[in-house]
Amino acid sequence: MNNGKNLTKGRHNLTISPDIWSILSELKKIRNQSIGEIIEDAVKKLIKDEKLNTTYFKIMRSAQFCDPKENEEITKILDNLTEDDLEISSEYELHYKTH
Repeated sequence: MNNGKNLTKGRHNLTISPDIWSILSELKKIRNQSIGEIIEDAVKKLIKDEKLNTTYFKIMRSAQFCDPKENEEITKILDNLTEDDLEISSEYELHYKTH
């Protein structure tokens, strides 16, 4: 995932408990970081620690929303997949070539 540097950042509203906000405010002083930077660091750590697929998040970041009809069509297709549909039919091995 991108390290968050050199990106245009947006302003967002956040609903959070007073206890967590108090902790974030103290961390802001201790770490000399903005609360936004602390949250970004925490999310990146969560993704790394939970071994979540960063490619999924990159794709979803740019994925277009689909309308309800398209969503229903996709859901029907996915609901009708069988175990055979989910079996691996081919495998490929990729090699990195150095010069």
